[in-house]
Amino acid sequence: HYEKRRVEIVESAEAKRMELVVSWPGGEAAPAGDDTRWALVADELRAVIARRRSTLVFVNSRQLAERLAHLINEREGETVAYPHHGSLSKELRAVVESRLKKGELKAIVATSSLELGIDIGELDEVILVQTPPGVSQAVQRIGRAGHAVGLVSRGTIIPSHGMDLLRSFVVCGMVGRKDIEESSPVRCPPCTG
Repeated sequence: HYEKRRVEIVESAEAKRMELVVSWPGGEAAPAGDDTRWALVADELRAVIARRRSTLVFVNSRQLAERLAHLINEREGETVAYPHHGSLSKELRAVVESRLKKGELKAIVATSSLELGIDIGELDEVILVQTPPGVSQAVQRIGRAGHAVGLVSRGTIIPSHGMDLLRSFVVCGMVGRKDIEESSPVRCPPCTG
């Protein structure tokens, strides 16, 4: 039996600060769409991982999560990153999350499987390889870093090709202006009976 209950919405008066930049590994002359391009991306990720206690890298597909984690580890010569996506068992995902939180793993390369509130500990920065499909997803992903009142959420977008580079600048501007797509909650029809 469902009964409505009184709720209060609590909103902090302190505005959430976000810093988002775009990085194009290799500069203007960098090749696009081939193994050399992905090697440049993997090397940039390795540099970020080396500077940080823990790093969360978001990608838009399971295949890319696997590919980048493999490239990072292969070029590093040891396992510093592990993929995280919905095709992995729940138990394996829990182990990966726990290892990152404990500092036993330096990085996770994840799909949207880690966008929401799973506690994986403190993150200095979130890396987005390829522009997310929507501004709200970019905000959600970047918000995983500096995930406490008063902290700045920092993120970097690493585009994979020229058109993605253009999209990444558009998304950066929209995140900065807090110009997020409108959401429309799913409404269930009233229960009968």
